[in-house]
Amino acid sequence: MILRRRALEAALEIIDDGGLEALSIRRLAAALGVNGASLYHHFKSKEDILVGVADLVLEEVRDIGEPDASWREWLPDNARTLRRVLLAHPALLPVIVASRSHGFGAHLLDTSAARLMREGVPSAVVMPLLDALAAFAVSSALHETRTDGPGASAAGEYPALAKAEADRGLSADQIYDLVITSILQAIDTAVEQQRARWLSSIPVPADEPR
Repeated sequence: MILRRRALEAALEIIDDGGLEALSIRRLAAALGVNGASLYHHFKSKEDILVGVADLVLEEVRDIGEPDASWREWLPDNARTLRRVLLAHPALLPVIVASRSHGFGAHLLDTSAARLMREGVPSAVVMPLLDALAAFAVSSALHETRTDGPGASAAGEYPALAKAEADRGLSADQIYDLVITSILQAIDTAVEQQRARWLSSIPVPADEPR
């Protein structure tokens, strides 16, 4: 019997090598040395395989850091790991972008949301915070992997852009860190400004006085 995880790993190899269009039931079955019909014991369709592959790569992001670490430490690390995973598997970006509609990113989000609220982050700000970090990770990865920008041959047509690119003072990694730090600082400011309303949404344990 085919192991589901091995099939997903083989599918990921095909996608990394040739893109989403390279994956087919026939090609995956050939890579595994089985009949294509056997795959339907584990997957309903090619789309089901893609969802499984995306879930597989997102496993790398599920480690939410040291148990005693502050959310200001583990959450940025998670955001960096997410970007690294997206850059490592750029062909999967469209599938991962659609993860919320498929629901396969729900476990990751739920785990992070639960820990944030346990650490005192107001529930009203949890999803804006997670959404902002995820959105920037995706946009950063999309920008870093784009292939339609002006190349070196366009320097004569766009001299200002060429000089700005040549004089670039911050790397993509540095920019990413600056922005996620700014997001966390902005959330802290918003919490301070609306502390009374947002903190009132945090449940108080039954054994603690209100």
